[in-house]
Amino acid sequence: MRTQDPVRLNPHSICAALRQARKTLCSRVELTAEAPDQQFVQEFPALVREIETGFRREQLVMELLGFPRLHERLEEDAVVLRALHRVTPQIEHGNLALGREVVTTLRDLLDLHRLTEDLALAAAIPAPSAGAALGRGWRVVRPGRPMPLRRHHTR
Repeated sequence: MRTQDPVRLNPHSICAALRQARKTLCSRVELTAEAPDQQFVQEFPALVREIETGFRREQLVMELLGFPRLHERLEEDAVVLRALHRVTPQIEHGNLALGREVVTTLRDLLDLHRLTEDLALAAAIPAPSAGAALGRGWRVVRPGRPMPLRRHHTR
């Protein structure tokens, strides 16, 4: 009986999925921010649960990829979640000003997280050699910018 090879994961695809999930979460925050007051109050606890779920998924992916700043990132996520849980009862009891301020800050924070996450993941994933991927007759003068080799003509 032959054992199957372990599934090989494409880190670039995983990162793309992670970015898409974060983009979806940011869109959800945006929808909540635009909701009328009564709907905002009703949706806020669900938004907090979605953020928790999103952070857990991101954690699993970052663990899988060997994310270099995982511990620091988990601490940052924990601070965000503690703050959200702390203000949720106040928002549920009608403190709309606080709720709107929290959602505005959350939107900015998630955008910042997305940027720093992209940079950290890009640094953590080894890029294939661009010259090797292009084949003969090409060289890389700047990362990601292949150019044809100049042929020197002799007279």
